[in-house]
Amino acid sequence: MSEQPVIYMNGDYVPLNKAKISILDQGFLLGDGVFDVVSAWKGLIYKLDAHIERLFQSLQAAMLNTSMSHDDWRLAIIETMRRNSFRDATIRFIVTRGVSSNVVADPREFEPTIIIWPAPYIFLADEKKRAEGIRLFISHLRAFAPDTLDPRYKCLDRLHFQLAKIEALNAGCDDVIWLAQGGHVAEGPASNLFMAKDGKVYTPGEGVLRGITRQAFIEIAAEAGIECIEANLTPFDLYSADELFTCSTAGGALAVREIAGRKMLGAVPGRITQELDRRYWEKRETGADGTPIDG
Repeated sequence: MSEQPVIYMNGDYVPLNKAKISILDQGFLLGDGVFDVVSAWKGLIYKLDAHIERLFQSLQAAMLNTSMSHDDWRLAIIETMRRNSFRDATIRFIVTRGVSSNVVADPREFEPTIIIWPAPYIFLADEKKRAEGIRLFISHLRAFAPDTLDPRYKCLDRLHFQLAKIEALNAGCDDVIWLAQGGHVAEGPASNLFMAKDGKVYTPGEGVLRGITRQAFIEIAAEAGIECIEANLTPFDLYSADELFTCSTAGGALAVREIAGRKMLGAVPGRITQELDRRYWEKRETGADGTPIDG
């Protein structure tokens, strides 16, 4: 085991501090690439196959296919984790269009850059904010429309995400969501949004990345006997909600205590948020949908 994190890069396993990427790589120059992020907890990678399948959807849509099969990715991710000492991890896997052989690149001709980069598990909020809830901002920026760049592309180009997050942090908030072009609630830079109202749960159904953890919470709600509805929501719905929470690979459910300056009226985290998050972490702890690293 190496103390320096080991990553996978173009077929080789190298220490993170020795890994290098060309300044001519299309991922660096143009944000031309796609990625996915999966997490491991207590040595079990959660919903690994679903994350790889989502990567393949982005690769296909971006015309960025590699020679690696689903099983190749699976084995490479597991082997990369085996070469590291930590077993609670956030694992990012990336494909860029690589370095062009021409000054003016023909994007149809490429040798992809492939990276698997594990790091110790990341929570989107610290322990205090996970217990008390976060302040959520609504950005003036809008989500990309499907006829511009479909939000289901999990792509490297994140400038609008960064600008929205800066805007939120400068306003004293912890995280941000934005609206779709028509004014309906969309998502955040690294999370999907859920709302509880009158015993039911709602989540935006259009204009969002199809989050793996989002789908997990939809399934968990069904298991708990709580109706979950994919719906077009407006900021007004959020302001009048009983509960709000975001969810992501980085920590499960994260309760919201304030949305665009409006404090939530009920307990934070609320009953439904706590129940769904409890069931989510129960699955993580017991290994449901988990792929063993060392098995």
